[in-house]
Amino acid sequence: MELGDKTMLTTICLSAQYRRPWLVLLATMVALATSSVIAVIIGYILSATLPIEIITYVSGILFIVLGIYTLATSNSDIPDTCDNPGTMFGMFSLVLLSELGDKSQITILALAAQTPFAIMVFAGSLIGFLVVNAIGAFAGNRVAARIPLKIVKKVVGLIFVLFGGLIVLGIL
Repeated sequence: MELGDKTMLTTICLSAQYRRPWLVLLATMVALATSSVIAVIIGYILSATLPIEIITYVSGILFIVLGIYTLATSNSDIPDTCDNPGTMFGMFSLVLLSELGDKSQITILALAAQTPFAIMVFAGSLIGFLVVNAIGAFAGNRVAARIPLKIVKKVVGLIFVLFGGLIVLGIL
């Protein structure tokens, strides 16, 4: 379900932008683990108390803001270092908010509700997320090694703005 999903594409873009695939993969996996925990343990509470539309709009707006920021800083040839803790939090937040209410989170919630082995659903989801996003993180890093950083940043910024717009419009 995650192959080609916005989370995998986000991981590719973040890895291409920051050129630190292990750090991007770590931030992505922590966000996905958090999302899966929410789905397995308290997903039903979240869906009952906070309309999914609000989560969706916040996610879309976050993509747009990050895209605009990336475009605004795209003329620099200096790679972002990810040494700033805010960068790690930004990657985590972007992935987490994009996963809340996503088809994979809903699937995890449904599978966990149907089995007495919810921990196995959680473990299986993390293994799947790890495989797909590891591919994305290292693919993004390889792309960035072959394409000038200014172009990578502009493409990443445009993709994030496009994703945000499609999310806000309810298309993605």
